[in-house]
Amino acid sequence: MQLDHIETFLDIIESRNFNRTADRLNITQSTVSSRIKSLESAVGSELFHRGRAGAEPTAAGRRFEAYARAMLSTWSQARHDVRAFNRFEGTLRVAAQVGMTRSVLPGWVEALCQALPKASIHVESDYSNQMVTDLSMGNLDIAVLYAPRYLPEIAYEHLMVEEYVMVSTFARTMSEVDPDSYIRPGYTVVLEKTHSELIPSLAISRLSMGSESLAEAMLRRTGGSCYMRNDDARRFAAECPSFLVEGAPTLYQPVHTAMLARRKHEPIIRKGLRALQLAVMSLDT
Repeated sequence: MQLDHIETFLDIIESRNFNRTADRLNITQSTVSSRIKSLESAVGSELFHRGRAGAEPTAAGRRFEAYARAMLSTWSQARHDVRAFNRFEGTLRVAAQVGMTRSVLPGWVEALCQALPKASIHVESDYSNQMVTDLSMGNLDIAVLYAPRYLPEIAYEHLMVEEYVMVSTFARTMSEVDPDSYIRPGYTVVLEKTHSELIPSLAISRLSMGSESLAEAMLRRTGGSCYMRNDDARRFAAECPSFLVEGAPTLYQPVHTAMLARRKHEPIIRKGLRALQLAVMSLDT
């Protein structure tokens, strides 16, 4: 099985047409057909239904798509890592929850650069489920996430607990919070559950958002009330005419680090974790 066969397969998944893929890849239509036939022979199943309307993936083709993307991703990462050894003394790939791009992540990157001055460092922000998948596939070394997904090969460590407080552009107390302009925090499963238990009167509010940055943007645009991470809420209150709502319960979100269990004692992983701990400590100072 060759990588150009995988690339051709994935292009057809997007184009839904052999001729269109031939044009996009600057190869002949017969080459496209030959590559797909070879791939189908290798996997032992038909991958596309061919017809006048184009090419539609079969059930086997849809199933194979995830594996095809994983193979290309692994190959790309392998090339990067091997090339990096010619210039750097090791590589480290880290990621943190999307909501941490203004809190933990900048300090962690700074600490990593100091702790690993001769290493290549790749940084991403993502969501818990994808980070766990990337870890299990070897495409990520350390992740900071909200929602662990327990797999035998993944080791988790408790890192900290984040506090979320309610901020409002007009309400000083809970009794003044308007449900029609309230944004319910759908950022994580834990926050949603805790919010429903502690504030049932706002559990069925009209608007819910899964992004903290989007909730903040809406507050700036239209006003209202929502939960923010403690530091973000205080920053927002200092920048905009707004209040930390008195009487609103604090919501707590546990944060975890994750890594492959078999690699947790490697020196570069331990240095990465220590840098993360320093970044967390600096948040409290």
